[in-house]
Amino acid sequence: MLGFACICNTLKDSGRFKTVTVKTLTKLSDEDQAKKLKATAVDNLYNSLQILKWCKENDILMYRFSSDIIPLATYVESWHWWEDGDVQNMCSKIKSFVEENKIRISLHPDQFCVLNSDKPHVVQNSIKHLEYLNTLSNMIGNKLLIIHTGSTVGGKEKAIQRFIESFSLLSKDIQSKLALENDDKSFGALDVLPICETLGIPMIFDIHHFNCLNTGESLSDLRQRIINTWKGRRPKMHLSSGKTGFNDRHHGDYINEEDYRAALKFAGEDFDIMLECKQKELALLRIRENEACSHTS
Repeated sequence: MLGFACICNTLKDSGRFKTVTVKTLTKLSDEDQAKKLKATAVDNLYNSLQILKWCKENDILMYRFSSDIIPLATYVESWHWWEDGDVQNMCSKIKSFVEENKIRISLHPDQFCVLNSDKPHVVQNSIKHLEYLNTLSNMIGNKLLIIHTGSTVGGKEKAIQRFIESFSLLSKDIQSKLALENDDKSFGALDVLPICETLGIPMIFDIHHFNCLNTGESLSDLRQRIINTWKGRRPKMHLSSGKTGFNDRHHGDYINEEDYRAALKFAGEDFDIMLECKQKELALLRIRENEACSHTS
C-alpha cells in the first residue's frame, strides 16, 4: 500500500493548510485570538477531511496528517481547542471516516521535537508538543506518532541514554503510539533498531535515509529485525528520492524508478510505503501510471 503526506496538490486550496503567526496574535485581543485560531483550526480539519475523501475515491488508504492542523496549539493557553464543540465535531467526522474506510493514518512531529536534547526546556517543549499531538490523535483515531532520535550532543551513547530517559517521562498513551525513524545525518538504522528493541516500539525504516547514512550493513540483515519491532502489526517504511542524486538528502519532487524498485524489493508483501516527495499525491499517481504502462507494454 502506498500513501502520501499532508498536502494534496490536486485539491488546490482545499488540499492545503493555513497557519497563524505569533506576530499576528499579539495584535489581537484574547477573544479575537481565540476566534482566529478556531477559524483556522476548523478550516484545516475540514480540508483534512476533504483530502481523506479524495484518498478514498482514488483508492489511497494511507495518509499522514499535518502536525500543524491546530495552529500554535502549545503556545496559546487561552483557547482550549480540544474542548471546542466545532473542533470536536470535525475531529469526530474524521475519526469516523478513517475507521469506516480503514485508512491508515499517522502524524510526524516537527523538527523542533527533540526528546533527547541536552537542554531541559527543549525536552519539556517536545513533551508538550507530543501531548498536543496525542490529544489530537485520540480525537481523530490516529495510533502512530513518528519521531527521530534527535541530538548527538555528548556523543551517541549519551544521546541515546537521554532519549530513553525522556521516553520514560511520557504518558503510557504517548509511548504506545511512538515509532522511531532512522535519519540521514546522525542516527542510522543500526543506531535506531536497538533503541526500538529496548523500548518495545516500532521502527520506521526510511530507505532514502539509509542510502545517505549507513555503515555498510545489508538491507537483508535489517529487514526481519525491523519487522519484529512491529509485534504483529503491519510495518511501514518511508520512500523518497534525492533531489539531485542518489545521496542528496533533500527530497526530490518525484520518486526515481530505480529507488522505487529497490523499495519494492525491500518491502515485499510485508511493508506499506509512505512517499515523502515534494509532489505528494502526484508522485503516487505517476507511479501508478508507470506501473499500468509497464503491465500493458
